[in-house]
Amino acid sequence: MAHAFNLGGQQAYYHDEGDESGYFHTYDALQLDPKSDRPRKVHVFLPRTYGDNRDYPVLYMNDGNTAFWAGGLSPYSWDVPNVMRSLYSNQEIEPVIVVAVHPLNRSYEYLHVEEFSTPFKKEGGGLPEYADYMVRLKSFIDVNYKTISDRSSTTILGSSHGGLAAFYTGAIHSSHFGNIGALSPSFWAGGVFNLPSSPLMVAVGKYLRKDNQYRPRLWIDWGTRRSGGFHNFVIEQQATRWARRMLEILEKDYGYVLGRDLFNYEDREGGHDERAWSYRLGLLLKQFYPKK
Repeated sequence: MAHAFNLGGQQAYYHDEGDESGYFHTYDALQLDPKSDRPRKVHVFLPRTYGDNRDYPVLYMNDGNTAFWAGGLSPYSWDVPNVMRSLYSNQEIEPVIVVAVHPLNRSYEYLHVEEFSTPFKKEGGGLPEYADYMVRLKSFIDVNYKTISDRSSTTILGSSHGGLAAFYTGAIHSSHFGNIGALSPSFWAGGVFNLPSSPLMVAVGKYLRKDNQYRPRLWIDWGTRRSGGFHNFVIEQQATRWARRMLEILEKDYGYVLGRDLFNYEDREGGHDERAWSYRLGLLLKQFYPKK
């Protein structure tokens, strides 16, 4: 049964889907700044232990419309509650608050440069604005929930275009997001004739250098399954190609070290869909939030 309430001046409702790993606060029309923000749906998934006298790390997820239930760009979901239940029952991670953010215009918000735009539909260019929004959302969550607000306990992640958006947002705002998860990321978007000098790396490069005291830890992965349709054969193939290249650049040009501040995983059974990302979400969580 859902129960409406007001928190931080925002209307929300509590609902419990019966998952052992947690319950929900859902904001159907979260509007942090009425002058500049359009209302946006945001789910806050709280662990069952949330009532205890403690604070919690926070995971921010792009594509929040597929985090818990199917109905986004594919017929699958990340199935976050099941992932968390397994990790909790095996005592593999600390309890985590998950904040899943619905896109308003995915093709605009998740790309840093314009591409394929028409007078009727704008493709790309809205990512800087979206990244700023995520910082303001983090502030709202930290004020109104029992969070560990420091950057080392805060992760932003996404997949495909959402993975690119997480990479950009976490790098640009690395003083707020200490961990980035880019799953099957669209690093090719915006031009990759020369990835080291691409618009993406021009924008984020200075935040990835060793002299940035807030340099984020990075998780980058991909799948090598090529059967099962266009997304696996073409899109995941491109994700694999450019994610591998990005790893080379991060190690060679930015001094990242695999296993220390850079983590990657090649999923031999993984395709370009939420089923694969759900599996790899568990691996990422064990890396960033291991049980102490």
